[in-house]
Amino acid sequence: MRRTSLAAALAFAALSAAACSGSDAVLFTNSMLAANAAVDPPIMRAVDGLPGWKRQGSPERYNKEGLYGYIDGGAELVLQYGFRELSVFKFEPAAASAAAKEIVLEIYRMASGEEAFGLYSTKLEGGEKGWPGIKSDHWITPGQASLVKGEYLVNILATECTDREIGEFAAALEPKVPGRGTARPKGMERLPLEGMVPSSGRCIIGPLAAQNESPFLEGDFWGFDGTGKDGNATRAYSAKYGVVPAVSKLVAVELRKGLEGSPIDEGVRALFEAYLQDVRREGGRLEGRNQAGRWFLYERAGALAALVLGDPDLDAARARLDASIARVAR
Repeated sequence: MRRTSLAAALAFAALSAAACSGSDAVLFTNSMLAANAAVDPPIMRAVDGLPGWKRQGSPERYNKEGLYGYIDGGAELVLQYGFRELSVFKFEPAAASAAAKEIVLEIYRMASGEEAFGLYSTKLEGGEKGWPGIKSDHWITPGQASLVKGEYLVNILATECTDREIGEFAAALEPKVPGRGTARPKGMERLPLEGMVPSSGRCIIGPLAAQNESPFLEGDFWGFDGTGKDGNATRAYSAKYGVVPAVSKLVAVELRKGLEGSPIDEGVRALFEAYLQDVRREGGRLEGRNQAGRWFLYERAGALAALVLGDPDLDAARARLDASIARVAR
């Protein structure tokens, strides 16, 4: 249906351009070509010219409905991050004498750069290694790599390739991906930098991502489902802090409109009492600890909230929570 509509639009454009003359026709045609490129960007149709590699055939392309057939059991999470389309490419070494290897390249086009970063961040654990020359946020591990640039998330799967082959492939690919670097959500600024584990920051969008992040983010009362006024939804940002084995997590939450009242506080308290012991309220702060003696804290300032999850040092946990609340209150 999309192709038929696009063809009809282009045909109409050609007739309209014919009725124009000179620069008017050129401008009209150029605008239609730009609109066509926005609907079907070149990066989603073909990726070529990567040194040492040649593309095998045409890409496999998936829309929202088709994504379920490609991702077994993981499509819902991707959809909640504003998925638009996916193109999957396969590459083999360009040299005939090279060993038989294959790179599978996945390019996800998301609704925005922030949502692309959000989906990318779901895989971050902290301490991931990068590759020289790649400016956008990325990581390289044995057999795979990922980068996020503009509204595109790129996954590279290459189990038979060396880290060097994968890194060089990613470095050659990155300039071909549209966009001006990584669009990190502004809410990430609510996470204090002091003590943060490098590359551990996540953007949490949708109830599935919230559930995966922590059982303390489960529950409809948080509003991650996006059923509030004007379809807005709660978003959260998290990062790890400390040094192994004393690593904890800080979560900064932006509540959707209409959820800044006491029902949030009551919902969090119920979770604390279900999972923790010695739950108590200290002023505006809720505190509790688990059986291992690690501390969990919660505080809210209007429509902004913060949680510290699993810190072995109560004083450090309080200081980090205060720092987050001070940032969100600005």
